[in-house]
Amino acid sequence: MPKELHAPISPTDLLLWEKDRYLSVLAGKIQGIRLLSLDIFDTLLFRTCANPSDVFAKIAEQAHRNGFLKTYISSEAFQEMRIRAEHKARAKQVAQTGFGEVTLELIYEEIPEAICHRDELARLEVEVEAEFCYVNPHITSLLYACKKERIPVALLSDMYLSSEQLRRILVSAGLDLSQVDTLLVSSEEREGKSSGHLFARLKDIYPQIDSQSIVHIGDNIAADVEGASKAGIRGLHYPVIPEHFESIHHWEFVRHGDVLPEWKSLRKLAAASDLSAGSGEKERVLYQFGTDVIGPFLHTLCEWVLDICVEEGITCVNPLMREAYLLAPMLEQAAQLRGVELQVKPIYVSRQATFMAGLEHFGEDELAYLLDIQGLKVRELFDVLGVGRDERDFAAYLEEPIEACKYITGDNGETIYHLLYNYLQSESGQNKLSASIERHRQLLVGYLAQEFGSPERLVTIDIGFQGTIQGALEKIVRLAGLQPEMMHLLAVGTNRLDERRLQGMDIRSMLRSGSGGSESGKRIARTPAFLEELMMGGFGSTLRYSEDHSGRINPIQAQLHRSEEEYAGKLTCQKGALAFQRYYAYLLEQKDGRLSRASKHPEEWSKPLHRVLAMPKPEEARVLGDLTHQDNFCTEYIALICEAVAEEWYLAGPEAFLNSCNYAPSVMNVNWPQGMATRRFPYYLYHYYLQLADGFGSQSMIFDTLQRVKKDGIASLMLYGTGAFAEQVLKAAWFHGLHIPYWIDPAVEANTAPWGRFAFKTLEQARALSEASGRTAPAFLIATLSELETYPSRILEAFEGSDLTPKLYQLRP
Repeated sequence: MPKELHAPISPTDLLLWEKDRYLSVLAGKIQGIRLLSLDIFDTLLFRTCANPSDVFAKIAEQAHRNGFLKTYISSEAFQEMRIRAEHKARAKQVAQTGFGEVTLELIYEEIPEAICHRDELARLEVEVEAEFCYVNPHITSLLYACKKERIPVALLSDMYLSSEQLRRILVSAGLDLSQVDTLLVSSEEREGKSSGHLFARLKDIYPQIDSQSIVHIGDNIAADVEGASKAGIRGLHYPVIPEHFESIHHWEFVRHGDVLPEWKSLRKLAAASDLSAGSGEKERVLYQFGTDVIGPFLHTLCEWVLDICVEEGITCVNPLMREAYLLAPMLEQAAQLRGVELQVKPIYVSRQATFMAGLEHFGEDELAYLLDIQGLKVRELFDVLGVGRDERDFAAYLEEPIEACKYITGDNGETIYHLLYNYLQSESGQNKLSASIERHRQLLVGYLAQEFGSPERLVTIDIGFQGTIQGALEKIVRLAGLQPEMMHLLAVGTNRLDERRLQGMDIRSMLRSGSGGSESGKRIARTPAFLEELMMGGFGSTLRYSEDHSGRINPIQAQLHRSEEEYAGKLTCQKGALAFQRYYAYLLEQKDGRLSRASKHPEEWSKPLHRVLAMPKPEEARVLGDLTHQDNFCTEYIALICEAVAEEWYLAGPEAFLNSCNYAPSVMNVNWPQGMATRRFPYYLYHYYLQLADGFGSQSMIFDTLQRVKKDGIASLMLYGTGAFAEQVLKAAWFHGLHIPYWIDPAVEANTAPWGRFAFKTLEQARALSEASGRTAPAFLIATLSELETYPSRILEAFEGSDLTPKLYQLRP
């Protein structure tokens, strides 16, 4: 099983930073650094909220309780007011002084005194920031490692807070301020990092240090990389927190809104710890799937199990193999991190291993059930029944499928199928079957007694779903003369569990998938294949049990047919899941009771997995769909999770295809309908849910347009438009990774100072720049929903007489 790879996460671990995907480029090189400079927010400090502005809503909640804010101002309204107040304060400062940097006090001067106590709200803001913030252990590890090498450390922040307010927040987050030599903040220096000014001030403080020996690390390219470059300082981009179109968390937001907002930054950090996972797409996707999806879901199951164990005094649990290959070490690690004494002893068991042992007799129903298994061969039937293969009538047909035997005639004129059927129903066959049932039961009960002492007192843990194996175990020990006192804990349970409870079984599920069940529970129960596969190791399912010469009973396992590459990919995913647990424990300890354990909100913690099942990213559908699924019940059935289907099923489009997946498996066997649809129609599901979330529909129109741009292979284009909508389109283009060097805004003068990584230009300047570049015709992204004819005409008129004909991208439904 996977072993714990690292000790618990600690900011004082001086080697932790080397395991960070982005910081690792400095490994072995810090001796060449003479000054380390760090951005603060989203680099050194992370927040336990989805967005920085969420802090403002929390301020309003506390202000209401303390009487500092009028009750008719809702938290959401204050959040918007606080954002607008900052914009107004910055605009006023630019007009008055030429500088856009402001203080917290100047921001609150823009909020009317009649609705709030400004001073109290400003004080509350610092307190709430401190409540939300925690130190990034990776960056802090690097900071302490540099200080050990006597390298000075500076903190630089574009922030409206004062240096004193920042120090209070840093100390509250657990940073040892004695390790920080310099703190520069834009609100006090009257200029920020993007212009290079703050870096110039840093150089003034350390004139003896050459610029090339200074390394600055931050999350913002414009401020932390390009701004540093203006001062001749090396800037290292640290993009753990910033979002982009391909981000898992963006896709989660489109499907579910903010998912686990308190844990969002922590999940991103865990995903950045994949240094040893390899640099290929498959390794990266599987490791992040472990940290961001499988890890949270399975850890929630572990916490739920631990809650029950603590409450009911349980000290030993028995997860079922093969999923226990990952679940067992996760249970052990969860118990260790929580300080709970728990023994985890997996059971090698399966549906096939319990089938014969759980029968009272073998009748026509059982025979019909087995004979109806698709692809079952005569040899495999004899193996599962345990009646031997020496019957001379069948020796020549052992490798024939049962279905084919219906059309093969023996020497006496009867089909092999009928001969087989009659033999198993004969007195001789029934005697052999009865002996086999008894032998299977003795071996299984003997195995349980050998490994667990009291077979009747097991506490099983499984992913789910109908409790088939659990019901068989109880029946088997009862038939062996024991009274079951078992408990069965499932991640997801169907309505069938209600029936089992009526039979007296103690069987519980974290999520319900049937009537009254959760959306996540239903989806996981429908499509469990890749979840189960990613939890398994390099061995097959338990087929039966055998007794060796010493009297020891051992499980016999099926041969596993997996490539080394696929097995390595699973280990990468499992490594990510185990890593998530350690980061989870780190943040839980940092916030000391201010965050709820995952088990208190299982539906919320299941949403990351639900999103992948319901709306996978194209790369997820590609990587996860290429995993193979092996069902060892009676026969070896091996297929891709996303196995190819006939082209005709796709011809009517993605919606019709998904509807077709409701047919029975005998008609169209699809393990993961949404994965199959995404592989064929990559952004159909994203577009569908984006439209549902967007009341006016403009977001889906912008998305469609940007997709056309990317499909045409265009990476850079000019923006033409004005106002807030054009700004929205600009930011969407950035979000999709497109470069917008120039914004032609009819309402803005060309020499206006830009607020982002672009320059304002006129159409005439755009033409001159295009002609001077000597490149192909320029592309324009037209950002308007009203001037649909005017704007394109203006662009084309500006290029009349030119050899270049601009390519125009307009928003359209």
